[in-house]
Amino acid sequence: MAPKGKVGTRGKKQIFEENKETLKFYLRIILGANAIYCLVTLVFFYSSASFWAWMALGFSLAVYGASYHSMSSMARASFSEDGSLMDGGMDLNMEQGMAE
Repeated sequence: MAPKGKVGTRGKKQIFEENKETLKFYLRIILGANAIYCLVTLVFFYSSASFWAWMALGFSLAVYGASYHSMSSMARASFSEDGSLMDGGMDLNMEQGMAE
């Protein structure tokens, strides 16, 4: 049975902290995937790695970089002059949201 009532909302600070964790998670995934690819290509298949294999790596790095930059710009928080959080940025973890 579905719960009754209004769905709970999260505050700006919680969104800000969750966005930082989400960006950290995706950065680790990006770095890990590319490190594994580079390690396998350089160690096991270096002699057979062609120009196109390195071009594919460059293309994937560009796509990952553009995606991460887009996510980080959506999650950019704004602070007031006294350092208090004014806006936590767009919620990256919201289902059916703009960031998804």
